Amino acid sequence: MQEKTYRFHVLGMHCKACVLMTESELEDLSQVSRAKSSLESNTVEVTGDFGGKSESEVAEELTIVLAQKGYSLSTERSVRTNAASEFMTAVPIALAFIIGFLFLQKAGLVNLVGGGRVTYGTAFVVGIIASLSTCMAVVGGLVLSMSATFAKEGDRFRPQALFHLGRIVSFFVFGGVIGALGTVFQISGGASLVISLVVAAVMLILGVNLLDVFPWAKKLQPAMPKFLARHALGAAKANHTLTPLVVGVATFFLPCGFTQSMQIYTLTTGTFLKGGLTMLSFALGTLPVLALVSFSSSGVQNSPRAGIFFKSAGLIVIVFAIFNFMNALTAAGRVSVPSVQAPVADNVSLVSGKQVVEIRVKGGYTPQTSEARAAINTTLRFETSGTFDCSSSIVIPSLNIRQTLPATGSTDIEIPAQRAGTTLNGSCAMGMYHFAVVFK
Repeated sequence: MQEKTYRFHVLGMHCKACVLMTESELEDLSQVSRAKSSLESNTVEVTGDFGGKSESEVAEELTIVLAQKGYSLSTERSVRTNAASEFMTAVPIALAFIIGFLFLQKAGLVNLVGGGRVTYGTAFVVGIIASLSTCMAVVGGLVLSMSATFAKEGDRFRPQALFHLGRIVSFFVFGGVIGALGTVFQISGGASLVISLVVAAVMLILGVNLLDVFPWAKKLQPAMPKFLARHALGAAKANHTLTPLVVGVATFFLPCGFTQSMQIYTLTTGTFLKGGLTMLSFALGTLPVLALVSFSSSGVQNSPRAGIFFKSAGLIVIVFAIFNFMNALTAAGRVSVPSVQAPVADNVSLVSGKQVVEIRVKGGYTPQTSEARAAINTTLRFETSGTFDCSSSIVIPSLNIRQTLPATGSTDIEIPAQRAGTTLNGSCAMGMYHFAVVFK
């Protein structure tokens, strides 16, 4: 054997999952003894015996192998000349998506069920974004590998169905386990703030990387340990009846930053059911696009407009990261939200020497600002009626109060007498909805 090392530029690499995918696919070839990919430079070093072929011939040969995963090799660095035009298209798409999301959020349609740090509707939307970016690159590649393995048997539907079933069930079960662990740790408000800020930072890094204009940011992207990801990738190559199911389960541990951010959020839910439903919502969000990839054997990354998809997703994720960052600070009482509603006093009554401030909870708080008397012990009475959105989780940072309200019922929270001029600020756990009580 006469081995030689070649260095190629990789088109289509944008995350750490791509590093594992390209290395794994190339090292499976008999003529390749070693493959080492670099996300920072978008290159791969390949060592092997190619029978005296030229560098360009080797690049063409290896591209045939990687093409079905959405990658191609070249001997020269490709220059993106259409980045500006991609942004010209991506910006309006991202704006339309964000405006639509905010409209649905305001209308109460996104928060159909919730009460934790992330609503199930939000988790679903994050799943959609993930399926159009990093999640598609690695999970879509797994689906295509699995499809090729079973193609000889002429069975196209069963492997795909088992894969998606394994993925959905495992995300619910493992998400539930993570949520249940949250009750053991009893995460405090301060720890919850730190977790929220970390997740916002992770999302920001992912969004910046999807724009593909700041190569240095790729070094900051988090990833699962390589040995776990390699085992998950290797499962797709075993021709076994249950392989698609196993691969679907394994996707929970693959290095997708969106999945990891949702896993961190799930730790704060505190129960098996909420944790399971949060991760299930995320998995269901990824289902439409991944199902399209698995059954059509093609994905967005192979499209000539892939850059537009990635840049649109990146802009949306960056906005969500800033949104989550500000909401986390608001829920922790680090940022005050000015009242946008005149104080209302007719929701306050005196009962046995105490004043009761009644606040209706559904898609926000009504009234948003209440006016109460100072120097009197006060009861905040929250009334819910079929309330499944984020507003059902109450946070009053200054009094260190965090409480989840029942979907329907009346919940009293006792607070000590307040001095005149005090404004008691509260919000939902995500910091999206706000209320205030002004004491005079």
